[in-house]
Amino acid sequence: ASFRARNWLKSPWNVGAFKLAYNISKNVSLNFTSSLLVSARDLVWKNEDGGPQSLDEINPATGTYENREVEKETFLSSTNELRVTANYNIAKTRNTIAGGVRFFYGKMHRQGGGEGTTGSDFDLTLLDPHFEYDLNFTTLNFAPFVENIFRVTDKFSITPGFRFEYVKSIAKGYNTFDSGAVNTNKSFVRYIPLAGIGLQYKTTNTSSLYGNFTQAYRPTDYSQLSPIGTTSIIDPHLKDANGFNADLGFRGTVKNFLSFDVGAFWLQYNNRIGLIEKTDAIGNTYTYRTNVANSRHLGAETYVEINPVKALTRVTKYGTVSFFNSFSFIDARYTTSEFKNNLVENAPRFINRFGATYAVEGFSVTLLVSHTSKCFSDAENTLKSDDAVVGVVPKYTVLDLSATYKFKFMKVKAGVNNLTNKKYFTKRTD
Repeated sequence: ASFRARNWLKSPWNVGAFKLAYNISKNVSLNFTSSLLVSARDLVWKNEDGGPQSLDEINPATGTYENREVEKETFLSSTNELRVTANYNIAKTRNTIAGGVRFFYGKMHRQGGGEGTTGSDFDLTLLDPHFEYDLNFTTLNFAPFVENIFRVTDKFSITPGFRFEYVKSIAKGYNTFDSGAVNTNKSFVRYIPLAGIGLQYKTTNTSSLYGNFTQAYRPTDYSQLSPIGTTSIIDPHLKDANGFNADLGFRGTVKNFLSFDVGAFWLQYNNRIGLIEKTDAIGNTYTYRTNVANSRHLGAETYVEINPVKALTRVTKYGTVSFFNSFSFIDARYTTSEFKNNLVENAPRFINRFGATYAVEGFSVTLLVSHTSKCFSDAENTLKSDDAVVGVVPKYTVLDLSATYKFKFMKVKAGVNNLTNKKYFTKRTD
């Protein structure tokens, strides 16, 4: 939706997928998955002169609107993954190994800042064939991987894994600034080894203790580096982020009336990219996107679903009622720089979802109550600012209602999200 009547968007989006599964033998299987994306996004919209707060009005001097901007983007990408899984025995213990390779090729052509018409209809006509920027981005990703489930006993298993990422990024084209055109012809190659391990111990036939540790990596991408379409100033020396994820938990079921998953986690995030508020030489505030600091996220997540009717009886003609709760507590803080001990932006401390489902024969209805606590939008934990990007993101509670009815040959679903029409927002965007 756009609240500027002269803004238009066209975005044909096409995704095709192919899957192949082949059992080579009773212990060896092969899986191949391939997808192809062929899409585009074309825009004609009010130009950025005057900033986002400026009105789109008729110019009294000319009697017409100002010329709009035209932007065109095309996307072509393909993802292919080949995986082989094999079962084998060590002594009398059955183990499983899986290995394969993932290959990704993606290309994006982005043109923008073209001079459009002064009209109001959907018109991508260019009055000048020269765009302000014309950029081609290509990404090549090659990633072999292997993991093995070692079943030490009937109850205890260890699953180590390793993945090697080769990422090549290429950027070509030009971008026009006040000082003139800047040509780009760069390529960058990353070699990233990533390892992880998982542990599981079956306490009963339907419950288990589990723990995992996995290295993590996040490269900087075009959307973080580009100043186009943002009111923030970008640090030209952004670094890639890295870290790890670790969790420990207990999950399982009790007969057919109780299921649960209770766990704790630690997410380490180094060189985290975020926003800080700065003041320029004449006293105006602005937001600056940079590698703010290292952060760590400690927390707990729980999920419990109970059906008291099934706990008391097997069959009832009046249906059953089940209650479920998904709760998370997150203490996300910066651990380095001048922002040490500050809360990480866009990380609410509490997220709680509670609901109930009534089911009888082929009909079920669910009411869900979702509550998210407040969070900050910058590393300085600013409460209020003249810059709309910086400040508190308030807490909110939303109710959703959904229903399903199963016929013999089909299923009908209906629902209303945000049943009480609560007005809220989840992010401040630059």
